[in-house]
Amino acid sequence: MGKTAYTINGSTNGRDEKKVRTDDKMPTRLDGNDKQQQQQQQQEVSAFRRILPQILASTAKNFLLLDLGMAVAFPTIVIPALRGIKNRAPDEFLHFTPQQASWFGSIAYICQPVGSVLSGIILEPLGRKRSMILVNIPHIIGWFMLHFAGSLEEMYTAAILLGLGVGFMEAPIVTYVGEICQPSIRGILTSCAGVAVMLGFFMVYLLGTVTTWRTTAAICGVIPIATMIAICFVPETPMWLLSKNRADDALKSLQWLRGWVSPKAVEQEFQEMKRYSLHSAKCAICEKSGSTTTCQHPPLTEWTKLKELTRKRNLRPFVLVMLFFVFGQLSGLTGMRPYLVQIFQAYGVPLDANWATVSTGLLGLIANIVCMVSIKFVGKRRLAITSMAVTALSCISLSIYAFNTFPAGWTSFDNHPGTSHVTSMGYIPMVLFFMLAFFTSVGVLPVPWILLSEVFPFRNRSLACGITAALHYVMSFVTTKTYFNLESALSLPGVILFYGVMGMVGLAFVYFFLPETEKRTLEDIELYFSDNKRKLTDIYIPRRNRDEEMVAVVSKLAEKAMEKQGIDNAVFTEGDK
Repeated sequence: MGKTAYTINGSTNGRDEKKVRTDDKMPTRLDGNDKQQQQQQQQEVSAFRRILPQILASTAKNFLLLDLGMAVAFPTIVIPALRGIKNRAPDEFLHFTPQQASWFGSIAYICQPVGSVLSGIILEPLGRKRSMILVNIPHIIGWFMLHFAGSLEEMYTAAILLGLGVGFMEAPIVTYVGEICQPSIRGILTSCAGVAVMLGFFMVYLLGTVTTWRTTAAICGVIPIATMIAICFVPETPMWLLSKNRADDALKSLQWLRGWVSPKAVEQEFQEMKRYSLHSAKCAICEKSGSTTTCQHPPLTEWTKLKELTRKRNLRPFVLVMLFFVFGQLSGLTGMRPYLVQIFQAYGVPLDANWATVSTGLLGLIANIVCMVSIKFVGKRRLAITSMAVTALSCISLSIYAFNTFPAGWTSFDNHPGTSHVTSMGYIPMVLFFMLAFFTSVGVLPVPWILLSEVFPFRNRSLACGITAALHYVMSFVTTKTYFNLESALSLPGVILFYGVMGMVGLAFVYFFLPETEKRTLEDIELYFSDNKRKLTDIYIPRRNRDEEMVAVVSKLAEKAMEKQGIDNAVFTEGDK
């Protein structure tokens, strides 16, 4: 067996393994190996302890998303109250016309792109952590402006501040969670973002049902204050610190994120990060020349970074995520959300319209929890395909029901004093709306945001995420602002049929072009999109680097297999291997 021989003698007490030394140098090598193994055992921590700090850091970040969900959902409870449809307080003096309601429901979206672009620009100099702290300031001002609003102009101004804050949140949130998590749990922790957003929706819908919209705004104002405090206790991302030549701080951050361990325990991962950071910092000239030294060229200007986005490795993921966002916006629920209360009334659902809206928020929250739990096992691609298919079928079914039940030209903006002719069958649209809400939140909405944290190269990730999020909010504004016009032109069943048809087109897009990124490292994904020879329909991403967990499992299985043959694998020398 080479330099080491074994004699295996059977006995009543089990196996006796006696090692026979055949080389004088062998004891020294074995002692060194034994010492190294002891050090590794001391450095090992439990899986729970390794994951816990990543969960804590993601949870602090999720407070931002809770606030984001509240901001997006808030018009849903204000519009029916100020239009006199539901829950109008006796002493309320403000009033919305349908056009004013459409502006209040959509104005935040058109301001969010400005915040998204600004966040992409200042994210690199400020860092992820500082950006996530500063973003709370406009939200604190906006919430309390809404609480004390004395005119529609003040309400519009507060909505603009909330929109700017929401847009500014996206880039730091998306990049932060993508850079602190291990590949094996990145999908789960990223999908927690959707849970936080939908929890914000549910809380606002519930508060708007049991109290006034002004009191709800005051309660929402407490969330950004708590968020600023929570984020102060989490570290900056190691990747950003390495990009600023702060290697010592980056190592301390990685130690914190991997279970408060010693530097030795994360040495290998840290070296990989340094290598990836060095590669990402290279300009196009150094990359093409294959230089292995640090890039000595001047840093890229903002204009150069914009030109860099036109390269295929940036353009392909941008088009992929942007089209996914577009089809997600046109899947139905986004455009209808500010008007859900009046839509439920128009369909004559047997449940109170306010509580039906609360139910959609609760179903969205449950759906995001399902997404978070199942994404590791099912994958993003299957979730996206299933959810897109069900949402499209739900919209088509709702339109068929409406065409066969409602009078011609029926819209939710008309007064509907009596809907007795539809209440006997009202459970059908109610179930279909609940299916639409559930499956929209399972995959259609959360998956593109999860992809946004993974698909762009580190060098341009901040700017690319900011621009993509900005364009997403432009699309959100168009979808929400034009809903009133679309429904007026096509009728309520007509606009829902349009959303169903667009959902079917989105299903075809996801099926043919969306790759599976689950359990792939950020480097694997970057190499996939950097391959200029790859066809658009080639959706398989090779795994060049296995997760540490997989390596540990394979090694353990191999060790057990050797033990079954009566061989102690722990004392193998490099020569024997």
